[in-house]
Amino acid sequence: MKIDRKQETIDELESEIRETKVAKSSVAADIQEKEAELAEVEAEIDEVGDEFEEVKNELQDRKAELEEAKSEKNDLQREQDRLLDEARRRSNEQRETKEEIEEAKERIPDLEDEIDDLRLELEKAQKNRESIAEVVDDLRAEKRELGAAIDDLEDEISAAQQEYAELEAKAGQSGDTSYGRAVTSVLNTDVDGVHGTVAQLGAVDAEYATACETAAGGRLANVVVDDDRVGQRCIEYLKSRNAGRATFLPLTEMRQRSLPSLPDRDGVVAFAYNLVDFDPEYAGVFSYVLGDTLVVEDIETARELMGEFRIVTLEGDLVEKSGAMTGGSKSGSRYSFEGSDGKLERVAARINELEDERQSLREELRDVEERLENARDRETDAADQVREIETEIEGGETEIAEIEDRIGRLEEDLAEIEDEREAVSDEMDELEERIAGKNGTIADIEERIAELEAEVEDSALPDLTAEAESIREDIDDLERRKDDLDADRNELELEKEYASEAIEELHEEIEAAQNRKAEAKEEIEEYEDRIAEKEATLEEKEAEIAELEEELADLKEEREALQDAASAAREERDGARERVNAVESDLAECREERDRLEWEIEELAAQVEEYDPEEVPDHEEVEAEINRLEGEMAALEPVNMLAIEEYDRVQDELDDLQDRKGTLVEEAEGIRDRIETYEARKKETFMDAFGAIDEQFRDIFERLSNGTGRLHLENEDDPFEGGLTMKAQPGDKPIQRLNAMSGGEKSLTALAFIFAIQRHNPAPFYALDEVDAFLDAANADLVGEMVDELAAEAQFVVVSHRSAMLDRSDRAIGVTMQDDNVSAVTGIDLSTGDGDGDAEPEVPADD
Repeated sequence: MKIDRKQETIDELESEIRETKVAKSSVAADIQEKEAELAEVEAEIDEVGDEFEEVKNELQDRKAELEEAKSEKNDLQREQDRLLDEARRRSNEQRETKEEIEEAKERIPDLEDEIDDLRLELEKAQKNRESIAEVVDDLRAEKRELGAAIDDLEDEISAAQQEYAELEAKAGQSGDTSYGRAVTSVLNTDVDGVHGTVAQLGAVDAEYATACETAAGGRLANVVVDDDRVGQRCIEYLKSRNAGRATFLPLTEMRQRSLPSLPDRDGVVAFAYNLVDFDPEYAGVFSYVLGDTLVVEDIETARELMGEFRIVTLEGDLVEKSGAMTGGSKSGSRYSFEGSDGKLERVAARINELEDERQSLREELRDVEERLENARDRETDAADQVREIETEIEGGETEIAEIEDRIGRLEEDLAEIEDEREAVSDEMDELEERIAGKNGTIADIEERIAELEAEVEDSALPDLTAEAESIREDIDDLERRKDDLDADRNELELEKEYASEAIEELHEEIEAAQNRKAEAKEEIEEYEDRIAEKEATLEEKEAEIAELEEELADLKEEREALQDAASAAREERDGARERVNAVESDLAECREERDRLEWEIEELAAQVEEYDPEEVPDHEEVEAEINRLEGEMAALEPVNMLAIEEYDRVQDELDDLQDRKGTLVEEAEGIRDRIETYEARKKETFMDAFGAIDEQFRDIFERLSNGTGRLHLENEDDPFEGGLTMKAQPGDKPIQRLNAMSGGEKSLTALAFIFAIQRHNPAPFYALDEVDAFLDAANADLVGEMVDELAAEAQFVVVSHRSAMLDRSDRAIGVTMQDDNVSAVTGIDLSTGDGDGDAEPEVPADD
């Protein structure tokens, strides 16, 4: 279809081309007719023109001369107009420049007054900032002290709580006293002559309880009896029941000892004997128990009296006469006087006191933190105010310098404008004279032309000339018409050619499409074969997947069965443990029952020995007693005979677990040791790098700012738990942190830190983007020197507008704007300069 449409277009174009050729032939015939007419008119003009040839030639010359004179006059007038505009523009520029100079001069005193006011404000702001900084430092120190105090209190509370838990676990029926089996057995019997333990017979104030209990030590558990016979009976009683050992103090053998003179010095409290309240009956006992033990306030006093007395401090530290010293985090004896508050109560009271003190310190710490936060906010505001004032002062000084520079430039421009105005005035005077001369010349030429035209008006030459011009215009119109027809025919020919080419392209596309169709058929057949293969493979894979799913289902069932078996095994293990625990409990009860029965047998045996034969019960009573005992024995049934074997098996499992636990503990200790080693190495490496960088930072900062600076760790003991700050003191300024510096000082400090790292561990490449933007010329030059020095070991790419960087660079790349608003990148190689001042060669930017 496209080919048919193109063929119809070609037929139409050929018809139009034929019509265009016919029209062109008609126009050519008209041109020939007009040319014949023009030849006849020109022949008549030649006949008439011979008579006025000289007049005509002169008239043409005069007209040409007149046109030339007018043109020159017009040029002079245009130049005069331009000079007038230039003079007016220069006058306006001169007036505007003078006004701008006056305004600038009037602005300078105002700026100087503002700068003076800002400097006064700056001094006040700096004093305010320094005072706030001192407050912040004081609050930080107070916060650290409170934190340390709270940590110490928490450690003390933890120790007291642990001590309380231990005492509570040991506590018996009498306060917090937990006597041994022997003492308890004696106290629980109704033996005449037993008064009780030493601890039960005395009392002491809570203030001196720890010291007196430490002085008495284990003797607090000694049992006080009437005489040695009572003591003997108690000892035999313990032996008969295998109940352990105890110490007995017969009152008949206890003698009160005299005490030496009390040392007269600070820190000495009294002898422990005098601090305990007891019945006078027991004076000898407490003299034996406490002896001449001296109670002092602290260990320093005890050290001064060492060797003279047996000494105990209020905190429970003990110093023997021999010089042996006993003390530490836990103090006192495991026993306490029951007549006073027990150790358990004292520890609980101490815990409450510590908790109250910690709560008070925490509230104080929160108050300090709030005040510190407010002070920090005020410090930040003060620093911001100082920076704002400094920025305003710098801006005012910069504005004054810019105004002075602008005044200088404006005065120079004003002098140039005055010189140009004078030059323009001279040039205008000259143009006036030349225009007056041209006006006279034009008047003479016009007068002569009028005379010549009067001579020509009486002849037929003007009409013939006009007719000839009209014929020429007609010929020109016909020529243009002919050219238009040629152009139309060329366009039609070109369209015909395009249509023919389009037909050829369509034929080629048809042929290519047929080829692609054949190729597509081949590809379809190939893809159909591959699809069949893939479908067969898919069926095989689906079959394999089905088999794997069945196998996976079997494995899942097997896993569930194993999980059930494991759960059953764990339940069985837990049940076995419960049975073992039950067996152990039963075994303990059986042992206690056995001990009780043995004691009853011994009691019965003792009673039998003391009874007369007549008092022995008869056979029926014995049988009744036997039946009773057998009933009690039967009540103990059933006895698990496998308990011992189960106990041995569980004991073996426990031993195995303990061995495994020991192995894991050793491995854990090894891992902890390695972790500590790595942490130590990490800290050592960090501190080495920190020290080296700090040393380089001090040197570079002094070089750049003529001041002192250093790096500071917020937590020197554990640097990884805190941050790093930079403390700097530029020349003639106080020490301040980075966030309190001006923009230029911050830039110098940050660059000093970067250069310090570069010196310690150089990197191959650095990119610095306008790091000297806030620096003055002198500091920018110092930074340029440093970059030039470090460039020997690394490559620096610096974006800068300062000559201090450009002068030291090896290659400069610049971006300029062209006339068509397109950016152009140009590179200049500065490394090949020989110092003779010649321009450096321009190279491509990507070279």
